[in-house]
Amino acid sequence: MENQEIQMLSNFEKDSEWFYDHMDELRKKGFTGKFVAVKNQKPVASDKNIDKVIGELDKQGENPSFLFIEFVHPEGYVLLL
Repeated sequence: MENQEIQMLSNFEKDSEWFYDHMDELRKKGFTGKFVAVKNQKPVASDKNIDKVIGELDKQGENPSFLFIEFVHPEGYVLLL
């Protein structure tokens, strides 16, 4: 079981890195202003509404809790925390 958890974390990390490395490409492909779910370094669901993304993942048989989901902000957007 521990091996499976480590693999899931590793996949999540790879998908996170892929998302940020490909942000410009995602924007060019029309994902700006949308939540994007990534699995195996590919977008598998997207929408402006996070609930619709989760619904689509459920339809695909995916558990949204185990996938990387992030919002694609417009270019030049600065988020202050």
